[in-house]
Amino acid sequence: MLSYFKAEWLKTRKIAILSVGLIFLALSSFIGLANFFINYNVLIDNQISRVLWGQLTFYNAQLLFPAMLAIFSGMIIIPEFKRKTLEMLRVNCISIPKLIINKLVLSLILVAVIQGLLFLIYLVTLLISQTSFNISDLLLFFKATILSIVGSSSILMIHYYIVSKTKNFAKSVGIAAIGSFIGFIFIMLGGVLNKFFPYSQPMIALRSRSLDSMSATELIIFILVNIFYTYIFYRLTVQTLVKKQ
Repeated sequence: MLSYFKAEWLKTRKIAILSVGLIFLALSSFIGLANFFINYNVLIDNQISRVLWGQLTFYNAQLLFPAMLAIFSGMIIIPEFKRKTLEMLRVNCISIPKLIINKLVLSLILVAVIQGLLFLIYLVTLLISQTSFNISDLLLFFKATILSIVGSSSILMIHYYIVSKTKNFAKSVGIAAIGSFIGFIFIMLGGVLNKFFPYSQPMIALRSRSLDSMSATELIIFILVNIFYTYIFYRLTVQTLVKKQ
């Protein structure tokens, strides 16, 4: 299994993918921070640090994050079709299930870098704005950052399947944009459906709206939903690629 990951690590254009992630992070952070500072004077002092997190992460998680994940998955798997790797895999008896698992792991590592930078932006903004904060809030949002990486797995796997099925990068990103829009609709309807909607999982993980820790029930639902989508679309992706061999 380690040899598969090493191969993925070496052949993947990590700098290019992270550059895309940084562009999305910069754009969403600009929108969130602009809203935060515009309304800064009307915020309640002991809630400012939480409001900052909500503004910074909501636009990141619900508006642009799904499209970014679609781009990540496309940039990682589309070159396999261009290189005709699937034909070579058949000749060399390489395991497609292991290949897909390691692509997902690599994707999550790259997502972890971007999400780590998001948390760093939050910390730097707290310091620059001289906003008071509680250590408990920092721990809460650090945990939320980690969970957002978990919440990315379902979207990544969905788009690995879409790209494997269609070989169409633009269609995959378009579906992600539609998913983000549907997530907004679910929020306006009350947010209950978001718990089970794959494109809302990063936002739920980041606690962008509730700004408090998940209850045990919420955490169980979150984990099960992401396991479900990740496994189902992992199986579909493997089946699709095996048929294409």
